[in-house]
Amino acid sequence: MAMDEARGMTLEPDRSSRHSVGILASPAEVYQALTDPGVLSRWLVSEAGIDLRPGGPYRWLFGEATGITTRDPLIASGEFVEIVPHESVRMRSVVEGTDTELEFRLDAWRDGTVLTVTHAGFPGEEDWDDTFRLIDQGWASEIQVLKLYLERARGMVFRSRYHEAQLAAPAEDLFERFITNSGLEGWLAERAAADPTPGGGLRLAWSGREAVEGHFVVCDPDRFLVMTWEGTQPSVVRLWLDEAEEGGRCDLRLEHRLFARTDQEIVPFAWDEALARLAAVIAAVPRG
Repeated sequence: MAMDEARGMTLEPDRSSRHSVGILASPAEVYQALTDPGVLSRWLVSEAGIDLRPGGPYRWLFGEATGITTRDPLIASGEFVEIVPHESVRMRSVVEGTDTELEFRLDAWRDGTVLTVTHAGFPGEEDWDDTFRLIDQGWASEIQVLKLYLERARGMVFRSRYHEAQLAAPAEDLFERFITNSGLEGWLAERAAADPTPGGGLRLAWSGREAVEGHFVVCDPDRFLVMTWEGTQPSVVRLWLDEAEEGGRCDLRLEHRLFARTDQEIVPFAWDEALARLAAVIAAVPRG
């Protein structure tokens, strides 16, 4: 299996989320990225408090750096249960007042590490469905962010930009606009080459500017998509699509998490203009 392929992405009947990824970094380097507050703030959180010992507490703060726009910052907390340096970390994680079990397992593999994240213990009641799905999608994409950071963006800072739109097309049609050559051309790029499978390649090209090359790392039939852009400014694009209450329309949310050496060097992509072009393309399609 190629190191850039996500593995084992499942929604299990026992309400466990499990995702794996191969990273071109040693187990010691991956372990540090998961347990060192300074490194965690380079790819995942805006601030971390960690007492790295069995029974020691941890607190992750997701705030301005991650693009969270809620009035209060999102806080994840719990305690460490078992720590085997460079091999595994088990934690108790409190989610909406309920104890869950979070484990990071690191397995040496050829020139790198296979990281497996398992988050278990979620209640099976229907009112937990949305929370579980968001957490499952979160881990599926965050391990890809870590892979990008360790392989292409070490030492850089990150900032996220969020964009929202409601478009006059079903979610299935919009998803095709993001994963096919013909769908991408005309609104996002002049020329596109897309292989929308986990690990599949992506190339977006324009006249007079540098092309973007990357990969599809999550392509979920539940209208969740994650792409890595791997140029001089590495970044991760996450897309969520939901049917709007008004029939025939779709709510689109997009996060673009960008890495650069300093805040001043971060150059946001012109997503608002691109989404306006997408809306115009959709409006020009004849309705039967």
